[in-house]
Amino acid sequence: MICAHHTFSIFGASRIGISFAYHLQKNGLIPQFLWNRSSIRLEQAEKWIRFEVTTTQIGDFDKPTDWLIISVSDDAIETVAQNLAKLPVNFNGCLAFHTSGFLNSEILKPLKKRGCRVGSCHPVLSAPDIETGIQRFSTGIFACEGEIDSELIQLTSKIGKLGLPLTSEQKQLVHVSAVFLQNYSVSLIAVVKNLCREKGLSEELSNLLLKGFSEQSVEVGWQRPLLDALTGPAARGDLKTIEKHLEFLKSHEDLKELYETFLKITQHLLSTERRKISEKRNDLK
Repeated sequence: MICAHHTFSIFGASRIGISFAYHLQKNGLIPQFLWNRSSIRLEQAEKWIRFEVTTTQIGDFDKPTDWLIISVSDDAIETVAQNLAKLPVNFNGCLAFHTSGFLNSEILKPLKKRGCRVGSCHPVLSAPDIETGIQRFSTGIFACEGEIDSELIQLTSKIGKLGLPLTSEQKQLVHVSAVFLQNYSVSLIAVVKNLCREKGLSEELSNLLLKGFSEQSVEVGWQRPLLDALTGPAARGDLKTIEKHLEFLKSHEDLKELYETFLKITQHLLSTERRKISEKRNDLK
């Protein structure tokens, strides 16, 4: 059970880590210890939440905590876990998790050997800054994995909208999907904005013309099956227009290659879906 008097310690004053801390304190948990390699991040964190101890020295962690949260970059999680496991602290009964989207709880094995029960918990949301992260946590969905997934579901259901138990592979799938849907979508929008600017179309006009269109595409893509959602030359089999598009992009070889890649994927998806429909119709005859 998650109790209001439980303490929590955070290792890594990241946007996600501080967002967790803010909502944990808001729900009555006690902010005990905050470590970060950079003092600048610690100063930023103190604008939002006060810990009993704030330090750049991981060795200052010297007393038990109920929740231990590692919120550093993926390539630093194992090192932080190993360094913590070397400290003369009683870890028995501690619930430890990291916030990586892709890695699973196995990486916390050094802490498990010291008496922690371990897991991983990743908020499936975008947090470009601490303030936005804090705002989005309250309606966030959290991917929970590991031996403490039930405790993590309780915890995240308190601070967010919902926690869901996932296997390691399912959690990895969600994270890869999120990278496509958020990171690369943002990159694609930036590419379009740059191209519009290059062709003399102001950002204001490009937003006016294309922003609503892209939002509609996302909505219909989730609401309808591919054959109902997809429009444009690929869906129509309009090869002449596709050839003209590729000609238009000939001075942007990277964009031309990207267009051709998406075209190939789209044509394969369309072919697969149409074949399924045809086979279903034949089965009904």
